[in-house]
This record gives sequence, structure tokens and C-alpha cells, in this order.
Amino acid sequence: MMSQATTLETPLPRSEEGSLPYSHELDWPEGMEPFKVVDDGSQENPYAHYTWMRANAPVLRCWSPVSDVYFISRYEDVRRAFRAPKIFSSEVVSPPPMTFLTLFDAPNHTRLRKIVATAFTPKAIKLFEDRVRETANGLLDDLIAQGGGEVVEDYAIKLSMATISALLDVPAEDYEKMKFWSDETFSYFGRLARNAPGTGTDEDSAHEFWAYLKDTLERLYAEQSPSMGGHIARMWKDEGLLTEQEAKELCSFVFIAGHDTTTILLANAFRIFAERPDLLRRVRENPENPGRFADELARHSGAVHRASRITTEEVEVARTIIPAGSIVRLLNASASRDLFEDGDVFDIDHDNSKSLGFGHGVHSCLGQPLARLETTVTAEVLAHRLASVTLDPAHEIEYVRGNNLTNAGPHRMHVFLEERHD
Repeated sequence: MMSQATTLETPLPRSEEGSLPYSHELDWPEGMEPFKVVDDGSQENPYAHYTWMRANAPVLRCWSPVSDVYFISRYEDVRRAFRAPKIFSSEVVSPPPMTFLTLFDAPNHTRLRKIVATAFTPKAIKLFEDRVRETANGLLDDLIAQGGGEVVEDYAIKLSMATISALLDVPAEDYEKMKFWSDETFSYFGRLARNAPGTGTDEDSAHEFWAYLKDTLERLYAEQSPSMGGHIARMWKDEGLLTEQEAKELCSFVFIAGHDTTTILLANAFRIFAERPDLLRRVRENPENPGRFADELARHSGAVHRASRITTEEVEVARTIIPAGSIVRLLNASASRDLFEDGDVFDIDHDNSKSLGFGHGVHSCLGQPLARLETTVTAEVLAHRLASVTLDPAHEIEYVRGNNLTNAGPHRMHVFLEERHD
């Protein structure tokens, strides 16, 4: 597999006469690098790219050494593609290299999703609300005592990891190990399923993670745990609905999906409050406003920016023909900004009932109720306890790199926090 560096040094091809031009052939605005499949750092915060793409190249063709990739950026086009899974297939790699729900079409997607869906109903998630609030307040206690700090590592990761660990019934004391394995397994997933650069150690780490989860599932089965982990174990051991490999890989998917994207979403909550200090008062003045804040955050600054698909037949999108067998990225983060004329503005009065912040259709985010709970509680806790959130000018926001995969948002972000006393 080519490294990212080799890819960027390779002479870029020219499109054939009469065909859709490549991204690197277009006249991008001054100071804006052409959009790429593999981010070189120029699209870590990609919303300016999305705005230009929607206006000038709603279907953008990008070159990669593996295959061309088509990016779709307008709301109606993305929504229609989400609703046409037989044309825009999720099985970009067939057979799927691991049991991650995002890699499957029906009927296997339906079978696997049904197994874990009961743990993500609003009623089931409601049982975790007190625990999430207690953890959030405890983490905020430490940050307030220090006058602020790095909120991704010291708040967002810890809250999301604690929550998904409780859901699966994985020991909280294994936090550091689980975080490392989770990141490595996500890298391995990206390398196998999305032709992303790997870490060099991701395959070995993924297998260590799965071995750990197998032991955990055995324990949860023996204990008759009512947790999601126990449920997955019974679907494997008693019902035969999962193989051993599917059980441990599905468990890893739930863990990764349950904390990785939510981490970015929670960090973005701090960033929005820093950019819009009026919102602290606004959110605490009405009990419905924390939830409205969470919904607007998922639309305006969601963590999941793209969904990978492969076309099963030739299809026309925005007057552009995309050939059968093409790799497509549905840019739901761009589409959600396209939902309103003032879509780049964060406004909790927006009607987000049609937002694509958590995807759409049969592949809509299974963990949406859990992510929304964590974000709503975070908005509520910050609004009631803080007088101000300020970005630390001594530390620029570091963004997630290499977003040829899925996610975009803060990787490191330092803030000052002022406690509210009135």
C-alpha cells in the first residue's frame, strides 16, 4: 500500500477530454488547497471547502492511487443517496473485512443491527442519564479547579469512554488500554476498508483487542450480565446468531463508534460556547434548550463527515454521471450545513428534524440516543456551572488528521473556564 507521502508526491493525472475534471484541475479560491481523498492538513476544518463544493462542484471527482472517489456535498443529493442503499451500497469492500455495521448491506446489516438495537432505545439509554451527569460533573470539577485545561483528553474522551464502557460492562480501570486498542483497531478498519494509511502496528493491536473482548464476553456470559456485552455474548453462545468472530468484532465496533465520534462532539460543545458566550445563558434559561443545543451541534459541528458507498449501477447526481462501481463519499456534514440558508450559523432555534448529523435511512447512527444524551447533559452542566468558556490563545486547536476516513473535529483543544457563582 502506498504511504500518504508517496501518494502526495505522485504526479497527478489529467482527466480525459469530456469527462468530469479532477479536484486538482479545478480553479479553487486563492489560499484553498484542492480537496483530496487523503487529508494533508489543508482540510482538517473542511467547511470552507464544503461551501465552495456545493456551489461549484456538487459532485467532486478526486484522484487516489487506488481509484477515483466522488464526493457528493448538497443536501438533497446526499439525502437521496442515503435512501437508495441498493444503488449506493455500503459494501465498498466485499466481503466486508470485519463485523462493522457500516460495512454491510441487508440482510446482514439488518441481522447485526437488530442484535444491538435494543441497547440503544431512548428508554434503555435513559437509565444511564444519572451516571453520565455524575461523571460529567466530576470531570468538570477537576477542570474548574485548574481554571481550564485540555478538554478533549480531560473531559470528552473520559466521559465518552466511561459511558460506553458502562453500556458494554467493560472494566473502567482498563481505560488507557481500551483507548489505545480502539484507536489502533479504527486505523486497521480504515486501512482494510478505506485504503487509508495504517500505523504499522494496527493489525496486531486489533487482534489483541479482539482477544481481550472475547475473554470479556466469556466473563459476561458466565455472570449473566444484563449489559449490551452480556447480550452480545448470549447471541453468540445461546442463540447462535453470531459467530465468535462476529461477536468480538461487533463488540469492538460498538465500543469504537460509541466513544470516538462522541468525543469530537463533546469537544465541539466547549468550542461553540467559547465562540458564542451568549449561549451559556440561553441554554440554562429553558429546560428544552440543552437538547436543542445538542441537536444543532450534531447538524452544525457533527463528528461524522462522510459515509462511504460504492455504486451498483450508473447513476446521475447533480447532472453528473457517476459510473457503476464508483467509490462515493456522502458528505453529510456538508449537507447539513446546506439544510438552511444560514446553515453556517449555529442557532438552537433551527428545526433539525431533517438534519443529517447522525446520518439517514437504514444506516442512520444506531448510537444517536446515547450521543445525544451525553451532549445534552454536557450542555446543561456547562451552562449551569460556568460563567464563561474561552479558548486559550497560547494553544491553537489541533484537528483530527487524515480525515479520509470519517471524522473531523478537535483532537486537542485548550480552554479557560470561569465558574458561575450567581
